[in-house]
Formats: sequence, structure tokens, C-alpha cells
Amino acid sequence: MDELLRYLWLHGTECAASELLVYTILLLAAIGSVLRSKILIVRDPDGIIAAIVVAIIANAMLLAAALLPGSPLLGVTGSVFPSPWSNGLFQSLCIECILISFVFGLVSGTVHSVRDALDLVTYGISRWPWAILLAMVVSFFVNSL
Repeated sequence: MDELLRYLWLHGTECAASELLVYTILLLAAIGSVLRSKILIVRDPDGIIAAIVVAIIANAMLLAAALLPGSPLLGVTGSVFPSPWSNGLFQSLCIECILISFVFGLVSGTVHSVRDALDLVTYGISRWPWAILLAMVVSFFVNSL
């Protein structure tokens, strides 16, 4: 029992921290930013046009990073799957959602200050903390085995 307690005390953080935890926090930030910016509720044509333009530019850059020959984001053999680009696709899409929500909020007037911008990013994290706790518990038990 002493060894188990000593191990958990020394390596508890290593066991709880994992990619699952990071992906959960990033997903909650993306979902929260979409909800907090009110992009699904406010019908502001200027904000929607700005969000669409940013989405097109971000997706064009994301695709160009994968399709240009010799790109460092391609795999060693030059393939798209598996590659650093395909491994980072989820993170890129979550960050793109946050960026689109931020631009929509600025243009439509739902984001007025730096505090509103920070609330935009942290809204999902503060609204669903049980998902973060669940990801930590699952990571802890998976990494402890």
C-alpha cells in the first residue's frame, strides 16, 4: 500500500495528463466560443460574411499546407495520411472555430472588450468542467495500467 501511495503521489499528474485531456479542453473551448459568440443566434449579415471569409481563408491555408508538394506537414513519403498535417487536423479545426467565433463576435458586436474575448474562449471550459474531470479520470486509469 505504501508503494502504491508513493507511486500515485509522484506520478499522479503524469497519469492524469494526456492527449485526451488536451483534446477535451480544446474541444470545449471551441464549442464554448461558438455558443458565446452567438453565431448561431444573431443574424448579422456583416458578421456572417466576415466569418465565412475567415473560414475560407483558414481552410485554404490548411489545405495548401497539405497539398503543396514538399510541404513540411506532409509525411516522410509525401503522403497526406499519416502525416503531421493529418495528426494536427483536429486541433487546427478547433482553433479555426475559435478564430471564426472571435471574428464574428467582433464584427457583429457581441464581443466588446478583452474580457469578452477571454469569456469567449473560456465559456465552454467553465460551463462543462465535468467533461475535463472525466477526461482526467479516464486518462489516469488508462495511464496507470
